[in-house]
Amino acid sequence: MIDFFERKIFKKCLESPAFFRTIGYRLAYLSSENDPEKVHERALELLNKYQDVVEKISHDFDFPSLHIDIAGKSVMPFGNAEGMDKNGVALYPLSKLFGFVTMGTVPLNARGGNPRPRVFIDRKNGNGYNAQGFPSKGKKVAMENVKIYREKGGEKPLLVNVCGMPISEKDIGSSYEELENLVTDFAPYSDGIIWNPFSPNTAALGILRTPEVFRNSAEIISKKAGGKLKLVKMGPYDDNEKERSKWLSLVDSFLEGGGDGIVAVNTYTVPKEKIPSAKWGYPSAGVSGRFLQDFRQRAITDSRKNFGKDIFIISTGGIDSADEARRAFEAGANAIAGYIQYILNGFGLIKKMAGELEEKLRFEKYNSLKEFQKSRPYNFAR
Repeated sequence: MIDFFERKIFKKCLESPAFFRTIGYRLAYLSSENDPEKVHERALELLNKYQDVVEKISHDFDFPSLHIDIAGKSVMPFGNAEGMDKNGVALYPLSKLFGFVTMGTVPLNARGGNPRPRVFIDRKNGNGYNAQGFPSKGKKVAMENVKIYREKGGEKPLLVNVCGMPISEKDIGSSYEELENLVTDFAPYSDGIIWNPFSPNTAALGILRTPEVFRNSAEIISKKAGGKLKLVKMGPYDDNEKERSKWLSLVDSFLEGGGDGIVAVNTYTVPKEKIPSAKWGYPSAGVSGRFLQDFRQRAITDSRKNFGKDIFIISTGGIDSADEARRAFEAGANAIAGYIQYILNGFGLIKKMAGELEEKLRFEKYNSLKEFQKSRPYNFAR
């Protein structure tokens, strides 16, 4: 009997953002001691437990007029952002909802991350704060889950987000070795590799953020991943010329090394006093969600202005409505990804945004998202 009602509630949460916000969200937190990480873990468990439900409604999440090309496959432009499925435990059911799936960030070895509590959700303002510190079960577990995804017939593009952790804040060599190891093993099973040197809660990654390291890392990925999609997940930057120039030089170096594009943007580091939680136990946190909307738009616009059509952009950061999705595509995003918006609204938000975006494009006399994207100025001149 419990499973019967759980299944019904799960299905309704998938279908209706309004039901999720008013009922599902509250039930999830009540049953998980108000711990957002426990809620997250439970959500992944339910996706696997009720895969049959996900598959039955998956056709409602597919809008052919919005299809784009990712890694040679025609799919919906909505994907999950890194962090939603760090270890790849729910890749198959997620692929029935999203157009492409992302796993990670995956380091070589298992990491516990920082002590809990290390996540806070600001529901009122649509933001999430974290000081997780790269928790992961490591490459071995992630590889097993990638193979399971393929064995089950997972066909949607799979992008594996990896890092290459320096042993210390002075050791670049260990980062290169780990990166090469990870890409070598994941490339045969994935459609693309995303390199992540921008976690805000891992100090050692700071030494990776130089043009030389970006170029060298891109070359390593290119050598091992060949023609697979090769992206770097970039952090946000403030609206001034010094920060913009530094950021663009990193992107340029990654492209010179053989990279194809970027995921923009990662979380923004804020001090403890900026976090709306009286119980926050860390000196800072990475904030994501609506807070990143302006940073996201800046990154897309500046990338298109400087690199024209010769860069593939997955945009992430507060895309929680059809209007925000359209803004991202108008600025030059090829595809969009998210995490916090689905925590707050449920996966039904994918369907809602897609339907409303399709209506907007039709009103503007576009027959497809591809047609809209091809009309953008950056496709004509650099």
